[in-house]
Order: sequence, then C-alpha cells, then structure tokens
Amino acid sequence: MKENKKKLEKDIQREICGWLFKKEFFFWRSNNVPVFDKGRMQFRALPKYTPRGLPDIMIIFKGKFIALEVKVPDFWKYTDDQKLIKSKIVDNGGSYHLVTSLNQTQYIMDFYSTHEDISHFSLPETLDAI
Repeated sequence: MKENKKKLEKDIQREICGWLFKKEFFFWRSNNVPVFDKGRMQFRALPKYTPRGLPDIMIIFKGKFIALEVKVPDFWKYTDDQKLIKSKIVDNGGSYHLVTSLNQTQYIMDFYSTHEDISHFSLPETLDAI
C-alpha cells in the first residue's frame, strides 16, 4: 500500500521554481535563514542590509514585482517579519501572494499574463492546494 506522504515546504518551492524556470520567467529563490554555526551553537547573523522575512520566491514579470511566500497547506503562520515585508512590498506597488501549491502559482502567473489591472486579484477559494 502506498503511503500518502505530505509535501514539505521545500518540495513545493522546488516544484514552483522548476515550473518558473521551464517557462523562462525571471525569478529567484531567496533563502534568508542564517547558517547555523555548530562551533558556537547559534545562528550566524544575516549579512548587513538583509531584511528578515523576505518571500521565498521573487519574480519580475511585465514590469511587476511578484512575491511568493510558500507554505505547507493547513499548517502555516506568518512571522512578524513576513507581515512587515509583505506590507512594504504592497505599499511600494508590488504584489505578495501566499501559495501552497504549484497549481496556485500557475493560476497567479496566468492571471498576470492575461490582465493589465491586477489591483483586485485574489485566488479563488475553490482553487485547492494540490
């Protein structure tokens, strides 16, 4: 019998990045969790001017900055740093989306591909995380 294994956040990120790469979007993956120093038994400091809470994936598409925060379905919570970064991105004209699947990311990018006015965009509630 096949075990129904839940995807980890890194697996969802990998799927999304693979699809974005295949479709030739201009994007990058941000990992701003500092390295753990085993000698001192603590995390190293982030480089100067590196804010905490950056989104996992950042895309520039048709002159728009699109931030994707990837989370595991049914088990997520924004950190205070992520809330602050989200508001700064939106206040500066970018868009910020929490996604839990490749399916949601594809829907978002399809919307941006076909609409000029994206000010009222939101994921439909019926779009389940797959």
